[in-house]
Amino acid sequence: MNSTLRFLHHPTSQPCRAVHQFLLENEIPFEEEIVNLMDGTNEQQGFKDKYNPTGQVPILEDGDFVVWESPAIAFYLNEKYNPPAHWFGETAQQKATIQQYCHWHASFLRRGSGAFFYTHFAECIWGDNDYSKEIAKGRYTLDDSLTYLDRWLNENTYLCGDEISFGDLLAYHELVSHVAGKIIGETEWQKHPRIKQWFDTISERPHSSPVSEMIMAVGAMRLAGELIPMTRKTSLAKGTEVTPGVYS
Repeated sequence: MNSTLRFLHHPTSQPCRAVHQFLLENEIPFEEEIVNLMDGTNEQQGFKDKYNPTGQVPILEDGDFVVWESPAIAFYLNEKYNPPAHWFGETAQQKATIQQYCHWHASFLRRGSGAFFYTHFAECIWGDNDYSKEIAKGRYTLDDSLTYLDRWLNENTYLCGDEISFGDLLAYHELVSHVAGKIIGETEWQKHPRIKQWFDTISERPHSSPVSEMIMAVGAMRLAGELIPMTRKTSLAKGTEVTPGVYS
């Protein structure tokens, strides 16, 4: 018996957007549920017990089966729906290269999100504090990660080969947030023209702009000085110097 996929996500989340675009690109039918990250719905114990003990999104629910972590969700969808092979590879070497990127991503480029998060969202959660250490660590990790992307794009059209893969969606949506918040601008693009060309190529895909619409709007709000009301009290603070609970 076929079950309806439920995709729990929030459109400001980089990993959520990568999975969302993968679903749309491959015309996989699903129902979506927006999880309110602003009021801390995902931090409630009931939510964690039901869906994900870490409280993170995205989450995919397929009948009684629940899976979280964006590469794991996309891998499951790839196995179940058999989209074009370029997304997760056809040969053993292609598959390994894409998995290699996904593992690298979690420890490098994803951790660079601290530059964006602590520049624009920390104040909304914890108020006016000194977040310079967190911003600097995120910035360092982001800049370091860009050198790796540049190297891979010197060898291939996309990060894992000559066709787009899920790894490209992961990386692309990280950079979309940094563009929205002007963490990345002309200075960085001039240093990394290959990355800019790759970024622009993916931006031209039909689903890229719609999936990114909300984060671009949120970035514009924060750049204009508008605070976004948030009652949540925690953050994963990936790759930063923050001590859990220090601002609560």
